[in-house]
Amino acid sequence: MRFLYIAVLLLIHVISAAALNVVIAGGTGPVGQLVAAKLNQHKVTILTRNAFLATTPSRVTKDHGWVGAAFLEKYRHVQLRDWDGGNLLNILGLDWLLGWQEDTLVDAAVIVHLTGGGFTEERIMACARLVHESITYNPDATHITVNPSDAML
Repeated sequence: MRFLYIAVLLLIHVISAAALNVVIAGGTGPVGQLVAAKLNQHKVTILTRNAFLATTPSRVTKDHGWVGAAFLEKYRHVQLRDWDGGNLLNILGLDWLLGWQEDTLVDAAVIVHLTGGGFTEERIMACARLVHESITYNPDATHITVNPSDAML
């Protein structure tokens, strides 16, 4: 697992030494949390299907990602943002009200795809939605796609 976040970090540092806006889809998973924590010189936005459940003091359900309130307290450069995860029928947060695209993609220098767990239909939809929306809102953003399998984790 260590090589996954090292690869992402190296690519981000090669792109620019200045502080960047980095968006991570799948950032509430184990690899995403490691990457987000290491990017302390950058502003990191983790896209999550339910920011409220992702920040509860203890994990409420395994159906949604979770980083916990302590993670966000420790890593103040990280924020969470609700999105639909590529499935418009699965909107759990405020995506349809506030527009995650304008909030996150317009100023993103790097978009990291870490929706792991294998190549399921939902993961493919999430990646496709993120690429489509970023082309619309910010075609100059650099995309990094890492899809670790459960065995790799």
